[in-house]
Amino acid sequence: MRLRWLVLATTVLVAVTACSGNSVKPTSSGTTGGGGTPTTASAAAAKCTGVTLASPEVGVTPSTITVTVIADTGSPIKPGLFQGSVDAVKAWANYMNDNGGLACRKVVVKSADSKLTAQDAKNAVAAACGDSIALVGTTALFFQDITALQGCKDKAGVAAGIPDLAELQTEASQQCSPDSYAVLPATGTCPYSGTGVRTFTIGATETDYYLKKFGNTLHGVFVVPKDLNSTIAATTPLFAAEQKLGIKMDKEFGESGLGTQADYTPVAAALKQYNSNYARNGLDYSGNVLERKEAQAQGVTSVKVWDCSVQCYDKRLITTGGSAVANQYVWLNLLPLEDKDSNAQLQAMFKYEAQMGKTPDGFGEIAWLAGGIFAQAVNNVVETKGPNALTRPNLIAAIKGIHDFTGGGMMPSTDIGGKKGSTCLVGMQVQGGKFVRIDPTTPGQFDCDNNKTVTVTLDPLKAFSG
Repeated sequence: MRLRWLVLATTVLVAVTACSGNSVKPTSSGTTGGGGTPTTASAAAAKCTGVTLASPEVGVTPSTITVTVIADTGSPIKPGLFQGSVDAVKAWANYMNDNGGLACRKVVVKSADSKLTAQDAKNAVAAACGDSIALVGTTALFFQDITALQGCKDKAGVAAGIPDLAELQTEASQQCSPDSYAVLPATGTCPYSGTGVRTFTIGATETDYYLKKFGNTLHGVFVVPKDLNSTIAATTPLFAAEQKLGIKMDKEFGESGLGTQADYTPVAAALKQYNSNYARNGLDYSGNVLERKEAQAQGVTSVKVWDCSVQCYDKRLITTGGSAVANQYVWLNLLPLEDKDSNAQLQAMFKYEAQMGKTPDGFGEIAWLAGGIFAQAVNNVVETKGPNALTRPNLIAAIKGIHDFTGGGMMPSTDIGGKKGSTCLVGMQVQGGKFVRIDPTTPGQFDCDNNKTVTVTLDPLKAFSG
């Protein structure tokens, strides 16, 4: 069970690109896969007229283009953990094929189970290297060894690497790889060995929202997920940024993903002792539920802000937390699923997953967007070089050139190629037993606070005082 906390490591890294302030509705001129550049499906398709299609790369035949989605799905530790990613990539492929495919070819999706182990993740990459042009929607928490990724040989036998459009990038080696690009880029500088001092550029995020709403008087208790170095390293920069922006720390604790409500007794006691009006828990929804229930049991009433990021965007927060999680804040880097009626790409995702008997989740939404990035890169290659120029090096070059991806408005404009996350968020709050938009309140929009950021430079592990 402790392995599931690597999920948190990434969701917190994602969350540090947050913001609040000015309402912005993303724009997108592209159509295929929800891309955000002038390249369109029709422009790329026009390049196929009269061309005899060939097999220019591994995973590309005259009639098909094959990708692999690697995800942790079959581990007995956490069965079905990221099945939503697999379902979403397959649904995205069906959507693409119903709209003409890519590079005049049908999109084929293979799946590989990384099983929450480093060796299975490495094996999955090696298998994909032999039959797929790219990895799309990678959701492997133990993607530690990137040698198979960067050493993957193309059709000519050259170790050119295989493009990785990742949903999650847990390890610094994957974050900094020239072949791996995240839908929601991490904020730490590269290159980075995984230890020592690193610089993080973090959006003002929800912090500005809270300070404007409650004044410059917030102080509270912070809880760091302590099970693994990766979870600590993902959380401490975010907490340091909040303090730099003006939220005072009363006390810091480390808690385990295997913890019980009793383990939160000292946390709740500290909230009472310091009369804290702010509480931030870096664990997933269940850790936040335990803290909220213990605080309720101890009669904590001083907290104005119970803060959490995307890892708490889970219906189980509400179903297991009940009245204890009332007014919980949750911040997202994507449109919430509740916005489906305001966004065509969200509607398409729901439609095509429903055709498979599936229901989208938050991880699936990110995987769908990974498909959109792949589609935009493929179309860029086809439009500029033709359908028989679809090679891994050309594809990686095209991905590097995507600097304003919005996924058809499902996410704020993001510099995928430059590995720079947006500073825009959607604020949600638990009200009446459901997630409700609070910032901005209009569906389809994000808050960006004029791209305000704060920079922190620290050793993420040594910054932990718990």
